[in-house]
Amino acid sequence: MNKTRTLKFNIWFYFLIFTLIIIGAQWFFQIIFLDGYYQRVKVASMRQYASTLNFLTSSPTDFELTAQECRETGVSVFLVSSSDDYGILYPSDKSSISVDGNLVKYAVEEKLKNGEEGYFGNYYLNINGSKSKVLYYIIDCEYNGNQCYLILISAHAKLTEAVSVFRLQFIIISVLVIIIGFIISWYLSEKLSKPLFTMSETAKKWANGDDSVVFNSGDYKEIRELSDALNYAKEGVSKSGNLQRDLLANVSHDLKTPLTMIKAYAEMIKDISGDNKEKREKHTQVIIEETDRLTLLVNDILNLSKLQSSVDDLNLVEVNLSALTERVIGRFNDFAEEKGYSIENHVAPELIAVCDEQKIEQVIYNLLGNSINYTGEDKTIKVYLTAETDKILLEIIDSGKGIEPSNMETIWERYYRFSETNSRPVKGTGLGLSIVKTILEKHNLNYGVRSKKDYGSNFYVEFDRVRNE
Repeated sequence: MNKTRTLKFNIWFYFLIFTLIIIGAQWFFQIIFLDGYYQRVKVASMRQYASTLNFLTSSPTDFELTAQECRETGVSVFLVSSSDDYGILYPSDKSSISVDGNLVKYAVEEKLKNGEEGYFGNYYLNINGSKSKVLYYIIDCEYNGNQCYLILISAHAKLTEAVSVFRLQFIIISVLVIIIGFIISWYLSEKLSKPLFTMSETAKKWANGDDSVVFNSGDYKEIRELSDALNYAKEGVSKSGNLQRDLLANVSHDLKTPLTMIKAYAEMIKDISGDNKEKREKHTQVIIEETDRLTLLVNDILNLSKLQSSVDDLNLVEVNLSALTERVIGRFNDFAEEKGYSIENHVAPELIAVCDEQKIEQVIYNLLGNSINYTGEDKTIKVYLTAETDKILLEIIDSGKGIEPSNMETIWERYYRFSETNSRPVKGTGLGLSIVKTILEKHNLNYGVRSKKDYGSNFYVEFDRVRNE
């Protein structure tokens, strides 16, 4: 089984591999190309000097200065007579001449044989029983009125010596680069992997139930963004966990209460009121109401679950929102009349939008029921459905205590209820606004609530208007 390598090791390993590749490429260049490249550069230099010296043969002083410059670069300059003896005309001090006479003869003969204006070649001198390579370049020229040959000679041994020095230096540099590369790669791998390791340990603590942990940022933008994302996710999960616990607690409470009532009244019917028709009907009615309450709670939970899991797809059609809103208001009229509530109807006629009729009906029903539950002492609710250009605006307004700014987002969460009221004339489960939010977001509609403390709340939804002209 292969073990997964750590990020620290990978960074260190690949950085070293990169360093070795660079050094290997340099070594390859040194061994394969450097000698030939250096020789080409030397020959080009010799040609340039030959051209200049040929131009200066009529000026001995300038010629001597340039020849001296050539000698300082490792190139010897000779003028050789074109007669059969190939006598050396320059330098005049014959004691300083160390060139092999055979080299001169060989160079001239090779030039004549190849017939080139400027000829480059190499020759092996026999020095103390060993051969030493020299490079030469020869051209025709005229010196003090005599036809002669200008020969420039460079000992290859100097080139080899220079290359050897370069290679020695390169060995030293390579060793230093590997050591420095090892240190830098180790430092970078440690610096990059440490914050990730810290995040991993923090995540383990969080997974074990420690919600107080904080993902710390690193020195790099990507790591800071990762830590910010993890902190954001932690806050979201923590918030979701709190809501889930609240949901379970509230659902458990709402399930327990009617179940307790059902059991109690069923026992009362069994033990006390079984033969008393009036009491039996009263107790039976309580059981029916509590059963309805349980059914409503279960249905709301199932509806919300289907909406949030996208199991219940939208059936989008053109819907007369005016008629739909009137129909929902009509469902509350008898209740409002009986309980003393007033629902003001400000619905403009024939406003059409594309939506899922059944789900939008549920939205209007839940918003209207919510407003009835939280309206003020005047028991007045206003329903507006108006149109402006291409938009339709639904507004359901109550005169209740309003909503604190800090609770504006919370009211849409599952099982949120205001603590200010204990009386809920319309039966509810605390899931109504969460269902509204889920339906409207699936429709991609703009919605919200405008509220001011002690001045009521205005729940609104914007629809795209369809004009049938």
